[in-house]
Amino acid sequence: MDPMESLLDIAGPLGLIVLALVDSTSMGTLVIPVILLVVGQGGALRIAGRTLLYLAVIGVFYLLLGIALLAGLLPLLESFGHLLASPVVMVVLAAIGVAMVIWSFRIDPKAIAKRGGDPEASARKWTTRARRASGRPSLLVSLALLAGLVEAASMIPYLAAMGIVADMGIGLGRGALVLAGYCAVMIVPGVLLCGVRAALGGGADAFLDKAHDWAVKNATSAFSWTVGIIGAIILLNTLGPAMNLLTGG
Repeated sequence: MDPMESLLDIAGPLGLIVLALVDSTSMGTLVIPVILLVVGQGGALRIAGRTLLYLAVIGVFYLLLGIALLAGLLPLLESFGHLLASPVVMVVLAAIGVAMVIWSFRIDPKAIAKRGGDPEASARKWTTRARRASGRPSLLVSLALLAGLVEAASMIPYLAAMGIVADMGIGLGRGALVLAGYCAVMIVPGVLLCGVRAALGGGADAFLDKAHDWAVKNATSAFSWTVGIIGAIILLNTLGPAMNLLTGG
């Protein structure tokens, strides 16, 4: 088998793993859960349990949304998928990949700060919302749905993941199982932190405070990293055919 084909064969699964790990550091899947673990009132088990409720709701939300979108994407690929394999489209997609990598540097928090922006403004707003919802399960469910809806507007990594799943040709049923695994990976860090809170109780305060500060500081860079990673994945999957067309190979 050609080395490039072998590389492309593993790019899909590896891409899914990378995207899920990046998604696990987003505002909805990491920052808000850490906030809930830090500001929650009551015993450690109650705080951990309520945070797990939040994580379960946002995980199921993403899964159901993904299945719905995948169900619409698969028929489109069956009808027009042959067009995506054309050399001209490959060149266009490769150019998009390069553009996304370049754009990822522009939306990096440091670049935003240099332009006079505030890269942590969104994180502070979600901190306030999480504090208000931390004591009531009904508000936690609403918070999870709100976070899912807001992040769905910029769900580039998840859309890319669904594109990879659709390209695997495994159908809706198995694709849904893959998406379930993807969503599980998304919430694993938050679940592990819930375990830390439940096991250590108040002894986890210092660690969770540091985790909160780290999450708020780095969540703003997650999107720029995601854009760059997706751009690199697109480029990896289209570079060979694009170069063949451009070089006449």
